[in-house]
Amino acid sequence: MIFTPGHRHDLVAKAITSGADAVIVDLEDAVAAEEKPNARAMLVDLPRSPIPLYVRTNGPETEWFWDDIIACGRAGVAGIVVPKAEYPDMLKEVGGALRALEMSNGHELGSISVIPLIESALGVRHTYEMAVSLSRIECVLYGGGEQGDLVADLGVTWTPDGTGLMYSRAKVLHDCRAAGIPYPMEAVFMDFRNLDALRVETETAATLGYVGKVAIHPAQVAVINDIFTPSAEEVAHHRNIIEKFDDALAKGAASIAVDGKMVDYAVARVANQVLARAELAEAAASRSSQDTNG
Repeated sequence: MIFTPGHRHDLVAKAITSGADAVIVDLEDAVAAEEKPNARAMLVDLPRSPIPLYVRTNGPETEWFWDDIIACGRAGVAGIVVPKAEYPDMLKEVGGALRALEMSNGHELGSISVIPLIESALGVRHTYEMAVSLSRIECVLYGGGEQGDLVADLGVTWTPDGTGLMYSRAKVLHDCRAAGIPYPMEAVFMDFRNLDALRVETETAATLGYVGKVAIHPAQVAVINDIFTPSAEEVAHHRNIIEKFDDALAKGAASIAVDGKMVDYAVARVANQVLARAELAEAAASRSSQDTNG
């Protein structure tokens, strides 16, 4: 996913072709206070896009939040990102509002997803409860960016390897998995010129189990895609595992050796997850190629 300012539809259009899998149109940090009503009004005229368009609203504690929710419901965007998410009851209120807006604006019920953005110690504490509060939640964002709210809240020293944030990053991931969230993702890396440090942080996120990351600049997209997209060698290796394991199952065996290592149901499950990610990446690449040729 990639962030883009909500009042700059020219940049939204560029973000759509950046190679990201989705765009987050930002009404919060990227838009000055005096521009927020205009950016909100512009949601009804978002550029046409072959990839999903989400909207990050202003925070629940602000005067703009519910007007943002109403505008998103009327526009029928793919989903909303709720910054500084901390309470499951608040997300339930958002879900109720979206249901009413979907009904009154002719959108399919449940079609607008909700993505909590975890940016505080309390948000980290309540991640599981928030993740299970709405069926609309399929993605949760962990916001541990340099000089961000979570870093300030915890009082940690930020480093690209994430030592100070390791517990909160792991807890959010574990809570998401326990809640059955298929898309736990990391939020932004602020120094968009430092691609080497971006790679370090993104590799750490991938190692922990996150499945993606949000970019703030198109230059970051290629690095993020490279890390989260299985290589051709990985795909071949895991496809070989699945083929041999399926053959073994057909013969009544559920534990075999492949390339000198034991393969059972758990190993096969991991292999299938890798192949599923590869299929998604292939579909995204095909879509991007069609858009460029078109």
